[in-house]
Amino acid sequence: MRVILYAAVGVAMAWCSSPWATAGPAPGDVFREYRWFNADGDAGQALRVGGKWGQEHPDRGWAHDYVNAPVAIEHDVDLEHAVKAEVVIEKILCHDGTRGLAVQINDHDWLEAPEATAIPYPQWEYQHHIYPAVAVPLSHLGPGRTNSFRMRVAAEHSWKWPQNLINGVHLRVYYDPAKKSHPSGRLTNPAGGGSLGRTVELTAEADSPNGPIRSVEYIGFYDDVNLEGDGIYRQWHYYYFHAALTGHIGTAVQTPYRVAWDTSWVPDQTEPMLIAARITDAAGLTYMTEPVADLGLRREDLGVELCRPYHVPQRWVTRRGVKQEHFDIRGDLSKARAFQLVWASWSPGYMDGLFINDKRVFDNEGPCYQYYAHRVTLTDTAVLRGGRNTLATGATASDAHGMEVNWPGIMVLVQYATDE
Repeated sequence: MRVILYAAVGVAMAWCSSPWATAGPAPGDVFREYRWFNADGDAGQALRVGGKWGQEHPDRGWAHDYVNAPVAIEHDVDLEHAVKAEVVIEKILCHDGTRGLAVQINDHDWLEAPEATAIPYPQWEYQHHIYPAVAVPLSHLGPGRTNSFRMRVAAEHSWKWPQNLINGVHLRVYYDPAKKSHPSGRLTNPAGGGSLGRTVELTAEADSPNGPIRSVEYIGFYDDVNLEGDGIYRQWHYYYFHAALTGHIGTAVQTPYRVAWDTSWVPDQTEPMLIAARITDAAGLTYMTEPVADLGLRREDLGVELCRPYHVPQRWVTRRGVKQEHFDIRGDLSKARAFQLVWASWSPGYMDGLFINDKRVFDNEGPCYQYYAHRVTLTDTAVLRGGRNTLATGATASDAHGMEVNWPGIMVLVQYATDE
């Protein structure tokens, strides 16, 4: 099995609405991140964790393969002045009913991956793609190229085939910033307490005693669609795909590290927003800046309503027939310009239509047997109703597979012309 590994900056998911109660870096943190994904894996270059009951192997007959073979972390892991470590896992539920995902580093004790608490219990009955962070004792790690990991799931499964798909794994090591030479910097625009318009220019100062700055990645804490998959709408927004950071505000690689942020589809905010940056130098060390805080969102002639889905079904796979959710619209639809459907899926090549209030509004997009993040813009706002709406997926004609709609379901953004 060929794997791709690289060290880079990264961020973990926020598990609650506080900007600092997160599973990942906080302002002032210094860290390295060692990333991996299975470049030769099937199912969208994923690692399959689990196995079919009674699966036959030519070298050892019938076996239960719920524990994967070790995967080498082919990096020189730096533990000098390390203070803590964690592993972040790109987990796709895949086979509903699969539970007990755990990771083991260098044959030490198994470490359980947490479930996302905002997904209803039992979480393994709802399709999901999340990024659990697992604390790793430093004693489990060795310096240099001496580390490996493996994963397992529980053998318990209602249809005898427990399986998670893993799109990536990140080992993140944190360091004492007083002892570790590291990059530093700050945002120079916008200023704290200001208002953000439809286009926001972000800039920063950054330098490092270790050499050139490799990148400045901007992230924001605010209300938005939940492509992180944990069901939390107000958090630091970003996610991973194949170990690459995505879904953040933007990345710059040259001074003054300018990024233009188009907020045309960012929902209206009821609480202040925050923006911070992750500064990475040529040595692979990353520093998280202090945030610019108390930011408001004020766009002339434009407003955006985020409609959160509810009554989201368990086992939302389109080969199992028509599935539906509900969402509420509170805005004045006479002023609606357009709307977006936003969701994360696996194998959307099998989708056969999206329906709002029994009207087909979209046919299909995306590949089979891979993860896909959807953002579909539609202009026929006449299909929408004030108050409660119903959104459904059509049934897949083939019984081979179906599109899996991941938690929190299909989110709706409605864009309005305002009177400002």
